[in-house]
Amino acid sequence: LDEIFGKLFALLATSEFWRAVLATLLRTLRTFLLSFALALLLSLIGTFLNPVHRVLSPVVTVLRAAPTMAIILLSTIWLDYDKSPVLIGFLISFPLLYAAMYSALSGVDKRLIEMARVFDVKKSDQIAKIYLPAVLPAVLDSARSVISLTVKVVIAAEVIAQTRASIGLQMMMSNLVFDISTLIAWTITAIALSFFLEFIVLGIKKLSALKY
Repeated sequence: LDEIFGKLFALLATSEFWRAVLATLLRTLRTFLLSFALALLLSLIGTFLNPVHRVLSPVVTVLRAAPTMAIILLSTIWLDYDKSPVLIGFLISFPLLYAAMYSALSGVDKRLIEMARVFDVKKSDQIAKIYLPAVLPAVLDSARSVISLTVKVVIAAEVIAQTRASIGLQMMMSNLVFDISTLIAWTITAIALSFFLEFIVLGIKKLSALKY
């Protein structure tokens, strides 16, 4: 343990460490935000236009069933080292977020919506008072688990694609020279990054719970 934490603290003092962590963090955020935005848009459309959901449903099922490693290997053939982790993360994260958002939106109490229509409640009030309180907890719970998964997938893709300035590349280099203590130090860094992002989502959930 002393050797591992010694390596970790030594890494913390280098600019290379922070460049790799920041680059992986930005790739993860780019991937997650793209997946979240598209999943939200398509789940909203699918909820109110059922034919759209019927078209998307088999696509989402196929993406969820596809082996992660196969997706990683194929994308590294088609794309360059920097774009490959983003695409892979998107293909893994998007179907999970879409399924969670569609389930939450379609599960909103139809009687409340009908009552709001009868009493001519404004759309903005319907969103604020009916949809958001019903949907946000489930969506944020899903986002919390998916963002952690996105970190793992992006780093795995960085390893295969040999993405420069990345946690994944540093892990691979440590493994190639059998530097186990450094490899574990980078693993601890990846876990800490996952916890950090999960903590942010949890904070957003707590703030939304106070409001709604």
